[in-house]
Amino acid sequence: MTSSSVLLIGDHNRTYTVKLACTEITPDLEEESLKWLKKQLPRHTKVNLKPKGSLNGVLVAKVIPFDSKIDITEKYINEGLATNKC
Repeated sequence: MTSSSVLLIGDHNRTYTVKLACTEITPDLEEESLKWLKKQLPRHTKVNLKPKGSLNGVLVAKVIPFDSKIDITEKYINEGLATNKC
């Protein structure tokens, strides 16, 4: 992870940079948000991606862990670590 709203997601032979859709994180919450995100999505966590578009060549998508039906952005907002920008 390079930031609290951009993930590096890979399968067996490719990696993708994915920006979380509808997520805005204030700079003062960046470090706390990154720690929270790493807890929610540790390495090798399987996720579903629901693409919403792209921004400067980066896929923008909703990210939903397999063991949940809740988009990680919604969890972020509920924790007070992000705001919804959609």
